[in-house]
Amino acid sequence: MKVIVAVSGGVDSVVLLDLLAKKKLEKFLNYRLPATNYQLVVAHFNHHIHHEADAQQKFVEQLAAKYRLPFFTKTSSRKIKSEAEARAARYEFLEKLLQKEKADIIALAHHADDQVETIFLNLIRGSGLAGAIGMTEFAGKKWRPFLEIPKAQIETYAKKAKLKFVTDPTNSDPNFSRNYLRAEILPKMRQLNPRLDEGILRFAKIARENLELTNLLAAEFLRRTENSQTIPLLEFGVLPPAVAKAVVREIYFQTVGNLQKIEERHIAEVLALARNSAGGKQKKFGELTFRTAKLAGQRVLSWK
Repeated sequence: MKVIVAVSGGVDSVVLLDLLAKKKLEKFLNYRLPATNYQLVVAHFNHHIHHEADAQQKFVEQLAAKYRLPFFTKTSSRKIKSEAEARAARYEFLEKLLQKEKADIIALAHHADDQVETIFLNLIRGSGLAGAIGMTEFAGKKWRPFLEIPKAQIETYAKKAKLKFVTDPTNSDPNFSRNYLRAEILPKMRQLNPRLDEGILRFAKIARENLELTNLLAAEFLRRTENSQTIPLLEFGVLPPAVAKAVVREIYFQTVGNLQKIEERHIAEVLALARNSAGGKQKKFGELTFRTAKLAGQRVLSWK
């Protein structure tokens, strides 16, 4: 299996690379992996958003040489203005490299602390159940083996293994919402509940289990209309709200290929559109437009 390892130079990605290169990841995670014989490629994206960016890139290049692994990098061609832009640019680079190198998967070093932060940020933005899940270990070609591992455990390994790493100066910049949450909000919440992280991760697991069920029911409903871009509103209208929302999400995902531009409020507006007895109305979200109309004597919801 050929794996692109995304390495920023920080402690998390350095530990991930070390464990993969030394074939110790399975022992560290304490569960059996589907494969352990990895062909590794090191990838680093230079966002060029701080004065140490080039030195950080050089560090990762030397790290790849230490493990005798191929190294690929790219520098951002435009000024990065937000966390979302940085993430999008990085993933674009990684996915293109995946295709170029004919690799199987991209290994990312997101850990349990990152997961807690992601869930909080999603909830703050007003996400629904899907956002409450946070990240998943496998998402398309992305693999996050550390997702249930706390950062403290990663740092302990780095210390014992005497691994060198770099610290990104932007990690302490409060202008980034994740940094502000990490430095100001979560420490205060942990004072109220020292087991906050454990509770949030348990909540995410319950949300994921419930979403899996509603997605299954939604897929079964849509299977009856898989050769058509319409669904009868009489049947759609009697679905439980959670399933109806999952139907809208699945329609959007199947048509567009992602859920990046549809939010919980958009889904609620589609449901309101479906309940409108007047018909002939429409709502556009992202790349998709939902319409209600009459077809063969019955009201339907269509999309394009």
